[in-house]
Amino acid sequence: MKFSGFMNVYLLDDMSWEYQFAEKSLKAGTLKELEVLVSLYGLKWNMLDEDLARKSLKIDENNKTGFFNVYKKDDMWHYRGSSLKSHSLEVLRKRVLEEGLVWRETDTDLAYKNMKLDQRKFSQK
Repeated sequence: MKFSGFMNVYLLDDMSWEYQFAEKSLKAGTLKELEVLVSLYGLKWNMLDEDLARKSLKIDENNKTGFFNVYKKDDMWHYRGSSLKSHSLEVLRKRVLEEGLVWRETDTDLAYKNMKLDQRKFSQK
């Protein structure tokens, strides 16, 4: 868990974000989604450290893959909420579907770009 620069907000190991309050917490895949959840609960969303918050927003922006619950960390594709991971996005897709989990695009252009870049990485070997 890493500090984000926002009050009560932490980056989790699965690259999702958590807002902690009292003994409860709210979780979301992106900072924007988390901010909306926090406001729906009538809680405060404050920036504590501008530089750290900017870095967190950059991490969040750079970790969009175009696929639901998929993130990239240390050159591996991961499926959030499970132990599924792979160096290949296509292999991860097959494993996710074999487990009966949801595989869907959230951003068609970004998903296409990541799939093509991933395929190119393996075709060059």
